[in-house]
Amino acid sequence: MSSRQPESNWARAARYAVPFVLLSIPFWLAKINATVPEPYLDEVFHVRQAQTYWAHNWTQWDPKITTPPGLYLWSYVLCAALLLLRGSPKEVGTTELRTTNVAAMAVILPWRLQKLLDFLRRERNTRPAGAWLSHTVLNICLFPPLFFFSGLYYTDILALLVVIEAYNWDLKRDTEGGISGLIFLLVGLVSLVFRQTNIFWASLFLGGLQAVRTLRRVCKPCQSSNILGIVKRSSQNELYDPLVGDATIVDFFKTTVSLVITVLTNLPRVVLSVIPHLIILAAFGVFVWWNGSVVLGHKEFHTASLHLPQMLYIWPYFVFFSWPILLLPMLNLVLPKSYLPTFLDYGFSPRQKGLPSLLTVLGIIPIMLAVVHFNTIVHPFTLADNRHYIFYVFRLLLRTHPAVKYAATLAYFVCAWSVLSAFGFSSLVSPPRLAQVPSSSALSAEQSVAKKTEKEEKPQKQEKKETKKKGKASRKGVSFKEPPSQPQQEPISPETLAKVRAHMVQRQQPQYPIRVSFIIIWLASTALSLVTAPLVEPRYFIVPWVMWRIHVPPQPMPVLYRQQRTTNEKELFVAKLVTNLPLILETVWFVAINVVTGYMFLNKGFEWPQEPGKIQRFMW
Repeated sequence: MSSRQPESNWARAARYAVPFVLLSIPFWLAKINATVPEPYLDEVFHVRQAQTYWAHNWTQWDPKITTPPGLYLWSYVLCAALLLLRGSPKEVGTTELRTTNVAAMAVILPWRLQKLLDFLRRERNTRPAGAWLSHTVLNICLFPPLFFFSGLYYTDILALLVVIEAYNWDLKRDTEGGISGLIFLLVGLVSLVFRQTNIFWASLFLGGLQAVRTLRRVCKPCQSSNILGIVKRSSQNELYDPLVGDATIVDFFKTTVSLVITVLTNLPRVVLSVIPHLIILAAFGVFVWWNGSVVLGHKEFHTASLHLPQMLYIWPYFVFFSWPILLLPMLNLVLPKSYLPTFLDYGFSPRQKGLPSLLTVLGIIPIMLAVVHFNTIVHPFTLADNRHYIFYVFRLLLRTHPAVKYAATLAYFVCAWSVLSAFGFSSLVSPPRLAQVPSSSALSAEQSVAKKTEKEEKPQKQEKKETKKKGKASRKGVSFKEPPSQPQQEPISPETLAKVRAHMVQRQQPQYPIRVSFIIIWLASTALSLVTAPLVEPRYFIVPWVMWRIHVPPQPMPVLYRQQRTTNEKELFVAKLVTNLPLILETVWFVAINVVTGYMFLNKGFEWPQEPGKIQRFMW
């Protein structure tokens, strides 16, 4: 059941179903256009500005718009191309502008996500693993906040798309070089035209990953595990950066120390590798200096401030949407093997299993409590607008009882542990340095037993063969000659066996396995993109969630089915069904949320007393 077997009907059906399911996006647009033909909420500003550009008034800007004009430029180029090809549209309204968003969401985004996952996982759609890739792409596109805004004229779809495109080109320039570096630079700069927070993904996130890849080329894996040894060896070009599945919370500190020292040791080489990312960062700095602020308009309500609880709210957000892919692996981590059904046992190593250590709990939860106590910020818009679901969440946190917001830190901790543990949800063996090689004595004993058995069986087999050959020869009148004896094979040395095992492990690993350094960079990028925003909105968490989701390893097949190696079609189907159950549950969950939130938006409108006759609608 590896990814090298011929493509099955299951895999083929999963891949071919993706385009048909994505037709739900234009269907969602059609329902919105039929029920809400006029611009709704922030669409009022976006549609008006796009129409201003369509009229070629390039210097006119709505002072209430905070984001750059990338969305309107995209719509202008797309509509202008259609006008040139078929003579319409001559005027752009809400319907036409929403359609430009759907084109990006239903066609371009799935294609670029597939390309990115292909590269990261070193898989192709000609293999059964391609079904997992396509299904993952589908689920990302069905992600409820992303799917919901695909039918409205908002900036979120295009802002995500340009980040994904920048990631594709950054990986390509890392492997191919040449003009790919220039294209990445251009895409990275373009990403800033769609949303300011893209600077943290195009520059910091991708630049950090590029720097680590550079270090891994010039540094050896660090063989020491104590902090003093890591400091010494890091200065000698050894990088401490374990796989997530083998790491503890202390390893995050050790990896950070090792990264800092190895970067300083190889500073010219690292700086050279991230020059495009530094150019993007410098361009953003020039923009902020010229504009006098990060946001373009409405500056009095969007001033940058330190809002650390954003990094607490994100974890329940992730778990609420992604519990289907977290549930079974988490059961494998926390339940003893005797309580775990055999058909759900992923075979995680003892190092992966278990609850967080007491040191982790005592180190993290007090920090969370301090953040909640000293830095809880409630934006005026949050508790003044009951059209958004976040309004009801904050009413629960702040209005139920004063202790609720402190008690919630336990939920934040558990959710954060689950989400970060997901990076290590793999039953693959550890990297070569952890491979267990049998001792030469044990190997010699095994070889001697095998030789003894062979010597006992060989005379009997040889006698039968010789009798058979002599009989045939005598019937033909040909004298029988014994064939020359085959040279005895030399026993495999422990060193050779270790190399074979290391090669097998390497073949199982993805192109870029998730290590501690990745989590550090992802957390830093997520924090910087969120903690400066005083307003809590589900839309702000879309890019961090997508970056997390595309790097979560594929669900491992339970040990029971890996060991059977059956060729029975029914048993194969059951094995694939159990393996893909989390992905299937994720699809069903996302569809259910989209149906409920879509129904609420379209059919459960209400009126505000201060605005009679105007329908208000629930939305993310």
